[in-house]
Amino acid sequence: MPVVLAMNFPWGRYHATPWGRYVNEGTVEVPPSPWRLLRALYSTWQLRAPELEEHVVRSLLSALAVPPSYLIPPYRIAHSRHYYPDSKHRSGSSSTDKAVDAFAVLDGDQTIYAVWPVDLDPEQREALSRLAKLTPYIGRADSTCEVQVLDRVPQEIRYPYAQPVGLDDDDLGHGHQPVEVLCPELPLDLDALIQRPVDIRAAKLLYPKSTKKVTYSVPAPSEPLRPVTHVDSVVTVVRLTISGIRQPRLAHTVPLTDALRGACIKILTRQGGAFDSMLAGKSADGKPLTDNHRHAHFLPYDADQDGRIDEIIVWTPGGLTAQEVAVLDILGRRSVGVPEGVTGPRDLRLLLTASGGDDLLPEEWVRPAHRWRSVTPFVPSRHHKSRQNYNEFVHNEVARELTYHDRSPDGLSIQASLNPAFVGFIRRRWRDKKATQSSIGHALELEFPRPTSGPITLGHLSHFGLGLFRTSD
Repeated sequence: MPVVLAMNFPWGRYHATPWGRYVNEGTVEVPPSPWRLLRALYSTWQLRAPELEEHVVRSLLSALAVPPSYLIPPYRIAHSRHYYPDSKHRSGSSSTDKAVDAFAVLDGDQTIYAVWPVDLDPEQREALSRLAKLTPYIGRADSTCEVQVLDRVPQEIRYPYAQPVGLDDDDLGHGHQPVEVLCPELPLDLDALIQRPVDIRAAKLLYPKSTKKVTYSVPAPSEPLRPVTHVDSVVTVVRLTISGIRQPRLAHTVPLTDALRGACIKILTRQGGAFDSMLAGKSADGKPLTDNHRHAHFLPYDADQDGRIDEIIVWTPGGLTAQEVAVLDILGRRSVGVPEGVTGPRDLRLLLTASGGDDLLPEEWVRPAHRWRSVTPFVPSRHHKSRQNYNEFVHNEVARELTYHDRSPDGLSIQASLNPAFVGFIRRRWRDKKATQSSIGHALELEFPRPTSGPITLGHLSHFGLGLFRTSD
């Protein structure tokens, strides 16, 4: 009568890293190797059933040392990622180490069946039944399982088999893949079975003594379900919330948005492939886009008007691709900020909270209004000439910018004022080697002859948050 060991995983997850593989490779040992199962039974005997006779357990383990066959339910390979503080966290930096927790998600009855073609005497079968009942997990400790010994595989189970094969790929069944499984050499060397991994590493061995790799034909994992991508909607707005105890000052808008755009470009570059990117504002050959300002604007949003940035809103009139939205989502798993020695925020965390159309923009940025006032300083793109009247210069610069954005400046009146909040406002990118042509930032109030819709962003560094206006009606 064959021996059937039924391993049910009530949580539907089986965690186990194959011997000789690094945990962050994300590989899962499917099926559980005979070496793993024998070590689990030996450990259970020592820790939970020491009253069992030694000669019975030894003979039982020797009988089960032959490679079994397995019945494996449909499964998928998945993983979660965990970021733990490393040795640098005591210095105040947000430095972490990544750990990958890979596992097999089991469907069906969430049970893996191991079948040995051996006969056990009543004493051995009774010992195996007791050890199976007392086994708390198979694999890592989070693989909680319920193990029992059966006389046969239940008739309703129609799972494909995983079993040893020869060296010819033709021996593999349909939908199967070759997998090397760690098995003991015969006869079983119990001293080798109970060696600690640290001792095996100290002996500079890749695998434990008295073991061999046996090729199994194993059912391939199911393909993961992909989320449905809706291509009929254009993403023009992405909102990134800044998390933390204290938000950065509005005066540090340009350093923050410059660092954010730089992080986006770095991720796009690593992903490879040359294409015109609205997010980066560059063409496939690395040149700035000439798209009438339809590429990304990184705009600060001070929701409670306390002088600090609550969100960065990425507004892209030309629309973002799914890849570019994914890049902004990736930023939520990284810290963003300026480097050491540069004035501005650092080590910030941003979370993508919404993406969609222009309806996601703040109402005070878009609703039609006659009067609009500065949220951030307006910095002219051109240099003021000494022979030119300054008020006329500012009016001409605003009119020229409105024309670039397809807005009519006819009938526009402009009033300039002093805004104490704009004192100390950084008006240049830290990546620039030379200062801007105009170091003056203006607080303006624009009045149009007819209601005008937003958003309105004008002037130098308007794609980095300067020259932003809100309604004043």
